Amino acid sequence: MSNLTIIIPVHEFNDVILEYLKKAVESVLKQEDITNKPNILLVYGNDIELNLLESINKDEVLKSSLQLLKNEGKTDYQSQVNLASKNINTEYFSVLEFDDEYNTHFVKIASEYINAYPEIDVFLTIMIEVNEKGEGVKFANEVVWAQEFVGENGEIGYLNVDALKKYTDFKLSGAIIKTKEFIAVGGYKSNIKLTFMYEFLLRALNNMNKIYSIPKISYKHLMMRDGSLFDIFSKTMPIDERKFWFETATKESNFPNDRIIDTTRLKKIIVEEK
Repeated sequence: MSNLTIIIPVHEFNDVILEYLKKAVESVLKQEDITNKPNILLVYGNDIELNLLESINKDEVLKSSLQLLKNEGKTDYQSQVNLASKNINTEYFSVLEFDDEYNTHFVKIASEYINAYPEIDVFLTIMIEVNEKGEGVKFANEVVWAQEFVGENGEIGYLNVDALKKYTDFKLSGAIIKTKEFIAVGGYKSNIKLTFMYEFLLRALNNMNKIYSIPKISYKHLMMRDGSLFDIFSKTMPIDERKFWFETATKESNFPNDRIIDTTRLKKIIVEEK
């Protein structure tokens, strides 16, 4: 599928992450029934450059499979995806987190849906979330089908604003996104913490983008890797602080640019919790 780029943002690195990365890349290389393999673009920051490149150069599979893009600026997840989207020439891209995997039928099914629904701007996957042992914990994004949400055309499978506000836990990991639309809408906002994917989906819908959930399990997502950003959030972030970020995402989705967030209230929440 030559019109798809797989973006892998890597913002931390060690031997454990290297093993995860190998599995992630292998999940792309082992895709079934495709003539043209998608491009794989790995984005990395200055702080991990030496160790990362040294490890990649020692591994023939990684060395021969990856295109590399150095992020000279902010190295958070959002900034790396934004940078990558502006440095690819394919019509679509998908973000593969370095500790996740595509199922072997992912690209095949993605190609079928892209051909059938060329008007769709974002295809969500119905993913299975797993623990560090690889055991299934729960599904994500499946509520679109379980609750029979419909879009403006009356067809099931389309995400709408009302559904998104009611069921906020939608995941964009593994989603297939039109590159030009992602850039036009403004990409991910770095100043939004925790809820930046939720904010992006709201903003995309506000901008009349069409979002459709593919009714197949095609992406395996590691829920809470020890020490990961969301693992830290889950263990340390008070409920009121989480509410703050969801409220902030809803408000900021009305603006195309990444604005400085007023954290005055957030600081009060943290002080009161202590």
